[in-house]
Amino acid sequence: MTPLIIAAIVSGCAAEAVFIVFEYRKNWLPALLLKSAASVLFLLVGFLAMRLSADASYARLIFIGLALGAVGDVCLNLRNLCGGRARLVFMLGIAAFLLGHLCYIWALAVRAPGALLYAAIACVPVSFAVIRFVLRRVNVDGALKIFGVIYLVIVLLMACLAVTLLVFDPGSGAYRLFALGGLLFAASDVLLVLNQFGKRAYPAFRALNLSLYYLGQIGIALTIALMR
Repeated sequence: MTPLIIAAIVSGCAAEAVFIVFEYRKNWLPALLLKSAASVLFLLVGFLAMRLSADASYARLIFIGLALGAVGDVCLNLRNLCGGRARLVFMLGIAAFLLGHLCYIWALAVRAPGALLYAAIACVPVSFAVIRFVLRRVNVDGALKIFGVIYLVIVLLMACLAVTLLVFDPGSGAYRLFALGGLLFAASDVLLVLNQFGKRAYPAFRALNLSLYYLGQIGIALTIALMR
């Protein structure tokens, strides 16, 4: 990693940590600004990594996914300032994340199309177990429930595909990092749903959700430079 990438990672993690403090204090505007800054910094990591990339197509797709994640970040925190439109803004944020996951899946599937079938097969029991676990612990219904289930299936497919590619090529540092990032992202989203819609309060889940998410995005961004 170059000094600039290291500086962007350290600065981003610091901004994310301070953001978590402000969010817990419900200081919504500074929290939004800090979260936006943290998102720009993981985008910067991706941008700097593109200069070291050996696979331009992969790099572009991952960077687009990161950009959509940044949009999702802003929407999920902007909802706290939107009053009656909070639910709509939240849904737009989740939609941005969903599109970002599709970009990640596309980027990985292009490298090994056959892995997508194995990942899809593995995703069926994994999704069934995770979604069953989550639905027993949340209060959601209607369109939000349907959209949430679709979202979780997509993020779990992304994680399964990353792990499948690692099984195919265990020596690849990029695949190891993507598998870790994908699993962290999936765990983060499960915690997000439990915290947002849980039948009981899980205060500690929010900080853990945000921390795992940010580390997952950083890991995925770094694969741009490592993918060969």
